[in-house]
Amino acid sequence: MVNDFTFGISTKVIFGRNAIKNVVPICESRGIAKILIITGRTATKKSPHFLSLLEQLHLAGMKVQVFSEVEADPSAETVGQGVSLLQETQADAIVAFGGGSPMDAAKSINMVHANGGSILDYLYGRRTITKSGLPLLCIPTTAGTGSEVTAAAVTSDRQSKQKIGVSHELMMPSLAIVDPVLHASMPPDVTAATGIDALTHAVEAFVAVKANPITDGLAMQAIKLIGSNLRRAYLQGDDLEARSNMAVASLIAGAAFTNAGLGAVHGIAHPIGAQFGISHGVANGIMLPYVLDYYRQAGNAKLRDIAQALGVDTHELTDQEAQTAAITAINTLKKDLSIPETLGDVQISLTEIENICKDAATYRLLPNSPRQLAIEDLRIIVASAFEKSAQ
Repeated sequence: MVNDFTFGISTKVIFGRNAIKNVVPICESRGIAKILIITGRTATKKSPHFLSLLEQLHLAGMKVQVFSEVEADPSAETVGQGVSLLQETQADAIVAFGGGSPMDAAKSINMVHANGGSILDYLYGRRTITKSGLPLLCIPTTAGTGSEVTAAAVTSDRQSKQKIGVSHELMMPSLAIVDPVLHASMPPDVTAATGIDALTHAVEAFVAVKANPITDGLAMQAIKLIGSNLRRAYLQGDDLEARSNMAVASLIAGAAFTNAGLGAVHGIAHPIGAQFGISHGVANGIMLPYVLDYYRQAGNAKLRDIAQALGVDTHELTDQEAQTAAITAINTLKKDLSIPETLGDVQISLTEIENICKDAATYRLLPNSPRQLAIEDLRIIVASAFEKSAQ
């Protein structure tokens, strides 16, 4: 019997090689004359694709302001700077160009500009979101976060050393332009970290309490695509077939988790990132098999499906063997991508377990985990992540 559920995605998606060429015609058709482009501090803002986009917008007579101060895990201060600039420019629309951080920052900047206050007001529940912002066009340059089709944005509070998410349907991007050609220049380590991030999104959405038949279908397809394409994209960055499949996987995993939600992996990964500066994808990659192993110990039939999606022949395996095989397959993929295996591998000390767990216990989506977890459970999981091989 299928439980009651809701599903929705309001973002229009344009996918394809050289799809970025649609930006100018779309802006012209919508009467957009002034644009704020939000991107990161890294080499992305100097990439040929970004510079070409700027040139095309200028040639079309549009006024363009670039905000390129977004760091990894954007801070509340950065969001505030972006809000001030958006107010000054009086833009008609926002374009987010880059990975998850610029897209998250763009959502937050847009939302705060429309609703007032500061991003901290919304992170800590002092204000509520009642208004939609300007048209937001997202152009992802990585295949990991799926942020181009999600209602969520994560911001770092430097004072409390916390990464906190806010999510609302009014924060959904208006349009996503997904062009796998833009992904070909991703270095292997970024390809690995973002790919594992996408896998984590798909797996957590699949096993989530709020999962439904639509999100299950999306998550399963994403896991299959990642299992058969991530290694190829990692080893051969200009393999556009692999890049295309990873771009699709990231997008549909995003659509899955924006409806089904996430769980304990993200709950633990957020403090690891905020407290120790570990990239979000790597933090997720480290924790994913350990959290799944804790679910396995209580029995979770969906792990068999995950194993099959990752290419494991489970026909002659018992339920426990098939569930273990899913974790083994993820560990093998991590090894092939040079993703650190344990928290110790990224120089985190055992003495930090309590700090990580106290923060993780406050994660708003922790109850969406398929095995309900108290802080004592989190301590067991995080402690296990200092040991080799969660199998």
